[in-house]
Amino acid sequence: MSKPLLIVESPTKAQTIRRLLGDEYDVIASQGHVRDLPEKGLGLRIEKKAGGYQFIPLYQPLAKKAAIVQKIKEAVEKASKVYLATDEDREGEAIAWHLCELLNIDGQDSVRITFHEITKRALQEALQKPRPLNFHLIDAQQARRVLDRIVGYQISPLLWRTFPKRGKGRVALSAGRVQSVALRLIVEREREIANFQAKPTVVAEAYFSTSPAFKATQIEPEIPSLEEGKAWLQQLIGQGLRVSQLQKKPRRRSPPAPFTTSTLQQEAQKRLGFSLQRTMRAAQSLYEKGFITYMRTDSVHLSPEALEAIHEVIRERFGENMVKPRSWENKKVLHAQEAHEAIRPTDPTVEGAGDTPDEQKLYTLIWRRTLASQMADALYEETIVHLEPARGTQPFLRFEAKGRILTSPGFLAVYGYSADEEEEATLPPLREGELLVWEKLRLWEKFPSPPARYTEGTLVRELEARGIGRPSTYAPTVETLLKRQYIERRETRVPRPPYTEILLSPDGTSEEKRHTPPPELQRGKLVPTRLGIQVTDFLVARFPDIMDYDFTAHVEAELDQIAAEKLDWQTMLSSFYEHFTDEVSRAAQPDKHSRLLGIDPASKKPVTLHLSSHGAYVAIAEKGDPDYKTASLPPTLFAENLTLEKALELLSFPRTVGMYEGEPIVIRQGPYGYYIRHKDKNYPLPAGANPLLITEEEAIKAIQARREGFSPVLRSFPEAQIEVVQGRFGPYLRYPGGTRSLPKGISIESLTLEDCQALIQKGSKRSAPLRKK
Repeated sequence: MSKPLLIVESPTKAQTIRRLLGDEYDVIASQGHVRDLPEKGLGLRIEKKAGGYQFIPLYQPLAKKAAIVQKIKEAVEKASKVYLATDEDREGEAIAWHLCELLNIDGQDSVRITFHEITKRALQEALQKPRPLNFHLIDAQQARRVLDRIVGYQISPLLWRTFPKRGKGRVALSAGRVQSVALRLIVEREREIANFQAKPTVVAEAYFSTSPAFKATQIEPEIPSLEEGKAWLQQLIGQGLRVSQLQKKPRRRSPPAPFTTSTLQQEAQKRLGFSLQRTMRAAQSLYEKGFITYMRTDSVHLSPEALEAIHEVIRERFGENMVKPRSWENKKVLHAQEAHEAIRPTDPTVEGAGDTPDEQKLYTLIWRRTLASQMADALYEETIVHLEPARGTQPFLRFEAKGRILTSPGFLAVYGYSADEEEEATLPPLREGELLVWEKLRLWEKFPSPPARYTEGTLVRELEARGIGRPSTYAPTVETLLKRQYIERRETRVPRPPYTEILLSPDGTSEEKRHTPPPELQRGKLVPTRLGIQVTDFLVARFPDIMDYDFTAHVEAELDQIAAEKLDWQTMLSSFYEHFTDEVSRAAQPDKHSRLLGIDPASKKPVTLHLSSHGAYVAIAEKGDPDYKTASLPPTLFAENLTLEKALELLSFPRTVGMYEGEPIVIRQGPYGYYIRHKDKNYPLPAGANPLLITEEEAIKAIQARREGFSPVLRSFPEAQIEVVQGRFGPYLRYPGGTRSLPKGISIESLTLEDCQALIQKGSKRSAPLRKK
């Protein structure tokens, strides 16, 4: 007896549906796409029409799916009815259409069913409401696919010619509409960091040995310098600080919205350390096994049935007063796509689910976030204390201390704090008019941090904020950038500038210290490679529109209009193509490879910018001229922003920065960047050093460090002759008789002598806990 047949993408999804529906239905998996544009060639026929162009995709059955498609055809012939149950998004709609084309199924018939969760109830409801294919969603997906194919296949050959494959392991380059602007974000951030100039502010703090101890920070007036700040604070010697004002205010913190794809990716990276790909792999599996709702969504909506079940779980576990029904409908996502539900457990009563550790961790995070979104606010009591000198000062100094106590945990009872969130800060019982005696006064230079490099999570947040890409594109975008060797995912060490600290004691004595803090260790950062920087410069110079953030977001908006039946997909592609082909023609012309920057005032020779397979460089005079000279652009400079003045600075190399051991110290430029030349030997520049600004002292330290075979000492315990040293592969301990590497994740600033001795004694096995960040 024939049965209805459901066709899905995934074998896991098929297995789950088979288990839920029983023997009444047959279920078979296509295992993803069955038809696509050919791998080689443009795969499109583009015909010139009156008023524009016509784009005809040349889809082909995937050869590797031939056996699967044959098996599906045989199942279709036996079935009493066929339902296409692919995913509930544009790509799923397109897969259903391709199946119709290969299986001779009429897409205008009621053959399509959709559901955002794999539960028996959701499946039964979907089977009662089959519909025809939505060709507007299909056209939107076709437009995206065709547009990305045009961009990739027109620009990539220019990259191949400009940056030919060299060396072992070099992969073929590619340019994509979303990946290229994502790479530009990463490159621009790297340049912001390289060009960052840290200007310190002077901070004054008063410390009190109350129970609990606390500190107060001077808030008025602004301290112009360490010298003036010290003179101001010395007026406090012999007098205390009086509580001039004490305010207590209630504060509340609301829970975050339920997860969308991008917020799940961000939070999984922050709380679990998952990459985008790892998150989506685990989420896909959880969805296919029926544990969570569909994991590709822009929506924060929760269905009435789900809300009822969630509220009941909160009542049972935390009490009625912890339930706070919330609607997140007014939380709009830029260019939000189909109106799915948020990502949530299909059964909120199940706290733990999943077959692997990754699935279990991600499910728990989703479960907690879902419950938290419907729970009461966390309530705090915030205390603000203002302190003033008992007898006055000139100028009059004001200090402030803040404390915060959690009075009702609300949603934090289930969701808790993440590692980078501020928790409670307790102040002692104080009253207005009370005179407090300070234990010490601290005056120090506070340097602002440079812009942070992107992690996968923060990159997703930036792309979403700009309306670039879609939830389903973020993970493959990052993986493509890594695969093409445009970026690296790695640990970075951010140098922190030395600062001066002055400590004042109640007896009037003062102590001045100079601190050199160790570099800040940052994990999971996305760092552009030299190739990534070169490719970005190339694309920005030749394809300013494609690389423009607003253009990329505009394309997403037009795709939404196609899906909403407000724009014809052929019209959209034709409008884009006409302008794009002009850009491609201009980019292929030789004169695009060089640009006159101006005339050198000294030599009266032309200074030009050139783009080559080795990257951008500047030249003065013409080849064959005795004054001809070239200089590569450092990674800190964008080719399109280069000025004549900056080019002349680059051409000033080699430059002598000082003398050491009777020989000049010269900064030179080679094919791999800048380096130090001294006594016929080469030495690398210090990490983060600007070759235009490096001093004689810095260069001498770099020479000495390389000669001794190690980098600067980060921490020192002279009483035990133990040092924490920055080596080529990370920090390590150096002590009489040997060295010992530090375990990953150890905070160098928090290391004690006892920690170091325990590590040396036990080797890699710790006898005492080391302080992690």
